Parts: sequence; structure tokens; C-alpha cells
Amino acid sequence: MVARISSAMVRGTSWIVALALACWGTGAQALDNGYRLPPMGWSSWYGFTQNIDEGMVRGMADGMVSSGLQAAGYEHIWIDDGWAMPRDNVTHKPGVQADIFPSGMRNLSDYIHAKGLLFGIYTSKGPLTCLGTQKTQPQRPGSCGFEQIDADTYAHDWQVDQVKDDGCGQCPGDLPLTPFQAMRNALNKTGRPIVYAIHSDGKPWLDTSDSNGSVANMWRTGGDLSASSYDMWLNRLDLATDPRMAAFVGPGAFANPDFLEVGYTPRQPKSNTRVQSLLERRSMFTMWAALPAPLILSADLRPGAASGGIDDKEIVDILTHAEVIAVNQDERAAPMVAVRKAQGLEVWKKPLAAAGSNAVVLFHRNDTMVAAAPQPEHPQHPQQLAGTPAAGMVLTTVACADADPLSSSFDHDAARGITLRSNPSLCVGKVSMATCAHPPSPRLGAVACDSSDTSQAWSFPAGLAAGPIVNTKVSPQSDMNSAMTCPGDTYPSVLLYVKQDHPNEQWVYDVVSGFIKSGPSPAMCLAYRAERPAPTPAPTPRTISVSWAELGFGAADKYKVRDLWAKSDLGVFTGGFNASIAPHEARIYTFVPAAHK
Repeated sequence: MVARISSAMVRGTSWIVALALACWGTGAQALDNGYRLPPMGWSSWYGFTQNIDEGMVRGMADGMVSSGLQAAGYEHIWIDDGWAMPRDNVTHKPGVQADIFPSGMRNLSDYIHAKGLLFGIYTSKGPLTCLGTQKTQPQRPGSCGFEQIDADTYAHDWQVDQVKDDGCGQCPGDLPLTPFQAMRNALNKTGRPIVYAIHSDGKPWLDTSDSNGSVANMWRTGGDLSASSYDMWLNRLDLATDPRMAAFVGPGAFANPDFLEVGYTPRQPKSNTRVQSLLERRSMFTMWAALPAPLILSADLRPGAASGGIDDKEIVDILTHAEVIAVNQDERAAPMVAVRKAQGLEVWKKPLAAAGSNAVVLFHRNDTMVAAAPQPEHPQHPQQLAGTPAAGMVLTTVACADADPLSSSFDHDAARGITLRSNPSLCVGKVSMATCAHPPSPRLGAVACDSSDTSQAWSFPAGLAAGPIVNTKVSPQSDMNSAMTCPGDTYPSVLLYVKQDHPNEQWVYDVVSGFIKSGPSPAMCLAYRAERPAPTPAPTPRTISVSWAELGFGAADKYKVRDLWAKSDLGVFTGGFNASIAPHEARIYTFVPAAHK
């Protein structure tokens, strides 16, 4: 039934409200598109944000095929925010930014479909998309009040297979349906099966929530995964596995903790491909697969891409692991639930479609450490007391910059005292970065440069520093009063923190520098301390055990256990199971009933 629009309804509201009331029904509906399993594919947002264009998207489709991802089950190519332009004044259909999609959405859709892939599009529930609200962007329209027009455009004009409906913006609050419910109804009405994903509150147990399978196939459970971070995806995992969530997860209804940070994304420099370790990325894939969550990538899939592409065999091996993907795509689509979580050691269980079979995940969440054996003093780095400059350190400033620090050298010279070498023409009014050439792996803060430096080697006797060091991080100049100081009348000093890694030990150096303004000749004050902390603890695996009673099995039941990542059958077990799990490792097993003799 279509609601009637009275003059009272129109007064005090925009014409969008009137149009929405005319288009939205008041009767309750359920999502009806036939999709039962978590989508697998690629989205443009995390790797590229608004930096998208037609050629890039076509290249991703090509790469999905050539990389073997399509053969492994990935099939969705999803364009996120950044394509929409103001609506046509007559048809009210959304515009498409022609300079980046010159062939139009239908031609792009046909190209993607010709490869056996599916085509996805983005909108938002409000009048404008998330990008559309930014001053630097065009006013990119959301779907508020235009749900049926947009749904028909997507389904019939562009042959879209999936729609992401973001949470930016607000439609008027006095409408009979929420914007997400209105878009669900509109998509149902098109008759085309379209995966529907929303970014709502992520709390389906609330009576007012749209985050459930009656509205959408997948709903976000937290904010964007804005960094390649183990701790960040743990947070998103915890939100998606809230104990109240499991009752709402099943075929066609999935909690979405966000995209997979497995594979290189162009927002990171190539040298920083693995901000997370390979093990942490494999663990993320394990947990997302078992949830079961949508497996959505944002890596550069283009063959030979300048940004790197999916050219790492170890990454491809994770993304295409058939046995782990099979758990994600299991037709029962049952949620993974916690069996036990204690002291960072976790056991999770996921029932599978095969009678009596389960996937079990053992997860070592924490950095469990054991102390390393004490190491002898490094012969080149004797222990130094706080405030005592060490012999044998030469600071050489070789480059400076207005904003971003550049490299300098910090050489070791055991025959000399603390010495500064610098080229003042490079450094006037600028900032440089110093690094240690020996020993390796240093991290050093900013060095102030001044025109008073005469490019000569300045040697300083012991005893220049005063007071203990209380801050072992890069400190602003305002913190210098509580740290080491240079004597006399100086320009503001800078505290530097250097961490140098040696086999089985770490050294910490604290340096204070400042230019002395008074005196017969300009000079640099440099105070230095070295410290050898306790040996760094080393991570150690822990044995995680689980009993049949915890898993809900009969005490005498026999189960064949298979390690999926190792692709190895471990044998038949009765009563319980255990395995050694490294810190940050999640291992997944299948437990299949064994035939009784």
C-alpha cells in the first residue's frame, strides 16, 4: 500500500520527504534475493578511496581472473564512493562522473560480466554520500528519497549485482520506513537478485536496528579498518563476535567486521607491504573465514601494477586456500562461537553442514613472552651512567628539510669524544633526521640545525650533561627542562631517542643537542647517554587444549582431525585435542566423526 500524502505531511518538510512517502510502502517486507553465502570479492575503498576510474576497475577485473582469485571463489567487483554526480533534473537518476567513467556504468558492467564476475555499486542512506559531504568533493548524491529510482537504475540500466548502502547522512526522521528498509523494498521490487550490504548500527539485538537478515545480507559491526593493524582487526573481530550476534547470523545474513587486510594496498608504500606479519594476516583470514564474514579485498589486483599488485605468492596462497575458503562458504553458514576465552588463549567452534562436523579454531591472541637469557655486555658499548657522555659517537648532519625529515649519518668512532659535523648551508632554519650507520636498525628523532655551525668538527669533553633522563621517546623542546640540558645560554634543545638492535639485545641512546648562543665562538652542545636494558623477552608458543565436553561431543566419540592450513590429517582423537599455537596465530581444524568399529 502506498501512503497518501496530505498537505500536513508536506508542510515543514522538504519535497524529498513527499517523494519518499510516495515511494516507500508502509508494509513490512523481508530481503528476497536468494543469496545465502558470504560474498567474496574486491572493493575499491580501502586501497584507493576516491581515486578510482574505469580503466582501474577493468584492470581489477582482469587481475581477479589472472591471479587465480576468481577460480578460488572471488567474484564481486565493487565500486565504492567517488563515482556519483548530481541527479538528472528530469529523470532524477544519479549522474556518473564522466571524466573517470567515460564509457558509462553499463559498458563497465558488461565488461565485468563478460569475465564471469559480478558488478557492485555504492550509495549512502542520506541526501549525500560520505565523500559528497566533503567540501573538496562534488555533491555526490545519496539515495534518500530516491530509493526506487536508484534501485531501478542499478538493476535495469546497469545490471548491478550488489549494492553497498553507507551510513552517512540522515533522511528525515518522520518517515514510515528507515532508509535501509526503503532500499531493501526497492531492490526487492526490481526482481533482480542483488546482494545488499549496509553500514548501520551493527547491533541486531536492538529493536530499532536494521542490522539483520530481514533488511540486508551483510551489516557492518564497527568503523572502518583504517590501518593495517593487528590490534585494530582484533577490535573489529570482538564487535562481530559479540555473544548476542550469533542468533542473527545464518544463510544470507552476515555480520561484517570490514575488509580483509591481506595483500598489498596502494595506500602503503611498497616497502611497507607487511605492516602486519604474514602470520597475523593469515590469522585474520582464518577468523574472517570462520565467522563467517564476507571476504572482501582491497588490494591492487592488476597484473604488473606499479603499486605492486598481488605478486606475492605467500599472500596469494593465503587468499586462495581452498580448505579455509570452504569453511567460509559452508552452506550451513553457521556462526563461529567462543568455546573458551582465557588469558589470551581462545577456542572457537563453528558447526558445518556435514553431519556432526565442525570447524575449530585455536587462537593465541596475546604476545605471550618468556625472558631471554642474559647476554654479555657489547664490547663497543660499555654501560654508561645517566648524564655521562659516552666516547666514540660522531653526529654528522648531511641533509635537512622544511617539513619531512631527511637522512643524515651517525657514525661510530671509538677514538674520539662526542663530535658534531654539519654543513650549515643545508640546515639553516630547517630540520634534519640523523640515523646510526653502525650498529644497524636505529630510530632517531629530529636534530636542530643553525647557521652558527661552521662545518668544523667540534669535540666536547665529558661532563656536559646534567640531570637524569626521564623521557626515552622523541620529546618536544618543552620537555627539555625535565631531561638532560646543555649548559649556558643555548637555543632550545631537542631530545633524541635512538634504539639500536643487536643480536639478542637492545641498546638505548639518549642525546640532547642545542646551539650555544653566547661565548667567543659558536658551538654545539651535545650530551649523550647509552643504556643497555634487560634482555628483550622472546615470544613463545603456548599449548591450547580443548576437551570433548567443552566442544559438546560425547566422551567416547572419535573424531578425525585435519589441520587445514597444513593440509594434513592429524589422526583420530578421543576425549580432547591440543596443539602448540604461536603468539598471534589462529589455526583452523576440521573435526569429522570417525566411523566406529
